[in-house]
Amino acid sequence: MKNFLVILLLLTLILTLATGCAEISPPAEATEPLVVTIAGLKGPTSMGMVQMIDQNLPVLKGYQPQYTAYGAPDELTGKIISQEIDIAAVPTNLASVLYHKTQGKVKLLGINTLGVIHLIGSEPLESLEDLSGKTLYISGKGATPDYAMHYLLESLGLDDEITLEFFPDHPSLAQAVIAKDAAYAVLPEPFVTQVLAASPEVELLVDLNTLWEEVTEGESLLSMGGVIVNTRFAEDHPEFVQAFVADYVDSVNFVNSNPLEAGALISAHGILPDPDLAALAIPNSAIVFEDAYGHRDAIHNFLNILYESNPSAVGGKLPDENFYYKP
Repeated sequence: MKNFLVILLLLTLILTLATGCAEISPPAEATEPLVVTIAGLKGPTSMGMVQMIDQNLPVLKGYQPQYTAYGAPDELTGKIISQEIDIAAVPTNLASVLYHKTQGKVKLLGINTLGVIHLIGSEPLESLEDLSGKTLYISGKGATPDYAMHYLLESLGLDDEITLEFFPDHPSLAQAVIAKDAAYAVLPEPFVTQVLAASPEVELLVDLNTLWEEVTEGESLLSMGGVIVNTRFAEDHPEFVQAFVADYVDSVNFVNSNPLEAGALISAHGILPDPDLAALAIPNSAIVFEDAYGHRDAIHNFLNILYESNPSAVGGKLPDENFYYKP
């Protein structure tokens, strides 16, 4: 009987202690979501992800995307180098420059903009050969449009036949075309759409994307813009990167299939100022999302063309295989 009472007392004590511990245990603290900084440039480079910006995608437990659109590459390069930005949409050659400057701390995730530059004019033209003995006006000296046009002209044996004259910026060249001071010009979107809307006699004359593919025999992409990801972030958070890519593809499909609705969103988020201009520019903006690793040879060939024109355009040397993010 005495043993039974001792056992009963011990059980009562254990239950009391267990209950007391349960009562004083603090509640589990909620974990704050990780803020993911995502940046883009105003213009075609960011137009393809406007649905993601509008809906703050991807929606993934434990993460909080934060989007910012910058007016010029210089505004975000410093933040990328200091690793304040996790994912960014930038010109493809700048991606290579940043890869070298950060010693591999960023990788190319994908291509989001192909040939966004177009040859327009107010006089008939069937091909580049028809420009022999004439002047072709272009903006962006020492930039990708300059190197791309020089490559095309040299490949076609027209570099000594056509005079290239440079304007200091895209807006001034657009105004020159409208004023009929430049009969033939190479301009990017959305300036092409702006000129076409203001001057009915100006037309798209040569599809430079098609011409590029013909000249390079399909071995190079006219990859004007891409998406980079911080290497450490990609290694630590592959599930977010995977969700980001899936939502990006969906956003590109939305933009290309619904230009009016997408144009309104593009304007609302400050990527372009005018919704009608944005809607009209979408079809000629070559908005895509192409996996970088799967297209690494074509991208490498494009960067090599820029390198041969000016090594500093890609950071002094071509990026190695590690530049391309491998899922």
